[in-house]
Amino acid sequence: MSLTELHLLLLKFIQYCNDLSDDALFVVEGKKDTYTLRLLGLTGIIIEKGQKSLNKLVDTVFQAPIIVILTDFDRKGKYLRKIIGREIQQRKGHGRIDNYARQLLYKFCRAYRITEIEDLDRFASNAQVKS
Repeated sequence: MSLTELHLLLLKFIQYCNDLSDDALFVVEGKKDTYTLRLLGLTGIIIEKGQKSLNKLVDTVFQAPIIVILTDFDRKGKYLRKIIGREIQQRKGHGRIDNYARQLLYKFCRAYRITEIEDLDRFASNAQVKS
């Protein structure tokens, strides 16, 4: 992929996320991830796992109509995404887990060998989506 294509991929990720319903929730691991996604231009509601227990996190998000899990792409993040997704799907009345946004971001991160969401901050000035 060329640099232009990669740049467009990041822009597509941000635009896709911002175009989701206002009822979509974005789940991240911590404050630095939230900060970075805001720098990139994401405007939706972001819920941080932080120090919350898994049950408390799932209780907070499972009824949202759309849930986007944006954990890191390292071993811990992949495991966390799997567990959160499974816990959400086991709850009656759960929302839809949207994997497309994560797939877009993964393609971008893989090209730059980025495993943590917070490391995307260096692309923030180039990724702002103009409304």
